[in-house]
Amino acid sequence: MRKEQPSQPVSSESDQPPRESLMETASLPPPKEKEIARKPRGTRRQHAVRAGVAVMAGRTAGAISRRLHLGGGTSIVGVVAQRVYPDIVEHLATELEHGSVMVTGTNGKTTTSSFIAAILRDDGLRVWRNREGSNLVGGVASSLVIRAQPNGHLRRAGQAISILEVDEAALPKLVSSIPPRVLVFTNLFRDQLDRYGEVDSVVSKWQQAIALLPATTTLVLNADDPTIAQLGDGFPGRCLYYGIETTLETGEDEAEANHHQVMDARVCSRCGHEYEYDLHFYSHMGHYHCPQCGKQRPQPDVRVTNVQVDTFDRIRLQIEAGNQKREIIVPLPGLYNIYNALAASTASLALDTPWEPIISGIEQSKPVFGRGERIQADGKTMRLLLAKNPTGFNEVLRTLFSDGTARHLLFILNDNIADGQDISWIWDVDFERAVGQTQTLVISGTRALDLALRLKYAGINENAMTIVPPTRLKAMKNTPTTRSRRLKKNRGINEGQQQSEGIDERLYGIKNALDSALQQTPTGETLFVVPTYTGLLEVHRELEQRGFTPHYWEGRDA
Repeated sequence: MRKEQPSQPVSSESDQPPRESLMETASLPPPKEKEIARKPRGTRRQHAVRAGVAVMAGRTAGAISRRLHLGGGTSIVGVVAQRVYPDIVEHLATELEHGSVMVTGTNGKTTTSSFIAAILRDDGLRVWRNREGSNLVGGVASSLVIRAQPNGHLRRAGQAISILEVDEAALPKLVSSIPPRVLVFTNLFRDQLDRYGEVDSVVSKWQQAIALLPATTTLVLNADDPTIAQLGDGFPGRCLYYGIETTLETGEDEAEANHHQVMDARVCSRCGHEYEYDLHFYSHMGHYHCPQCGKQRPQPDVRVTNVQVDTFDRIRLQIEAGNQKREIIVPLPGLYNIYNALAASTASLALDTPWEPIISGIEQSKPVFGRGERIQADGKTMRLLLAKNPTGFNEVLRTLFSDGTARHLLFILNDNIADGQDISWIWDVDFERAVGQTQTLVISGTRALDLALRLKYAGINENAMTIVPPTRLKAMKNTPTTRSRRLKKNRGINEGQQQSEGIDERLYGIKNALDSALQQTPTGETLFVVPTYTGLLEVHRELEQRGFTPHYWEGRDA
């Protein structure tokens, strides 16, 4: 970020000569000079005029959306602006003095982006993110348009860098418009099969995106994920790998922890033989090698050499890069956040960021939207832990139950488009881990009954579950039993008598599910809410209406 020197290409194969250590490798120049500045003056003026019109149209659409209470008026800003001027993203992005960092992957994008943003702010940069919009192309466009002026130029573009969380499928289109200085890949797990397909389909899209990158882009790759590590094969630019070099002391029996893991990368991409593991962390993450062709995990440039879990919200890491060692405190729960902190540290070092802001940025970070977020509600603490695929849910369960503490829980399973409409993946989740570990358990969402059935098969007594479906069950609306309830109620039978006879009408909807879960959680204790994505939005919306938390799009970057 401070000096611009060429770097040497790096191969991802373990049998190649050793790469230069990270601390000896010079930082790379921004991937793309300001092309708009090189265009003829008349052309620049024409582009600025079109961009200005697009900015005003997008902002007007956003204002109307907010006025009509149709949402935060964020994503629509970018959608409308792109309709007016399709090249608005490329036009505005090239004005950022320090370019862009992109973060993609199945899990960990939001937290990793948040860590990088905190680090670079501590290093004195103005950081812009797309947290107020989606991680699709329209959301990225919104993040730029809301920071643009009516004259078609970004405000305060000097000393600015954008940290963009990017959807897996949207990556090829975005890198063609915004060639990033650094592109971070977190991991790849099976997720939303009806939208993404199998993991091979996602890998193909990512390889297409990497083929569009200039050699000045740095790839930051997870060495412990074989699918991610192979993305560096043949890339002419710089590849930096990160990984964990030590066993993880979780207090669990290793065989018990891994007996229900989902393996999404079992075979070698070169010869098709099944990988063997010398060290296994979770899912297919670990130290792997192919006994047939010799392909193996690349040696990480940035690595964790020691892990100590102090408390639920405090993990102490020893990180090494080159010949330097530092200790970093990760203030978030879950072993998966070790990888998020490691990815953020590697991306920051790729930008030539000093260690001091890396340490302070991560240690002072707070949980982001639904990723360990803490909310106070009526004398109780709520922790929101998003779980949207088998591996993510398994790691949330590991985080909750690895110390043997019984928890108060609210599970929400939805099958809306943003969640993925195929929910068969719940049968790959290790819900058996929760048996005997729940003090109270409320189940809700559009597929609450499916989840309750899965939990029953896991061994959880149905009498220990409170099931709150999204709407009144049709079978209950016009049955003779339901009609008799109404007659008895009209004849003056009180609520207590109805309960004693087992004829209470069932609660339904997220509001009642949240009320039920909170009522069952004693004052001073913690309710853990584990929702899929749209379930998280519903819970957050309800908490916003009750005044417990601000709107998730508020508090934008300047």
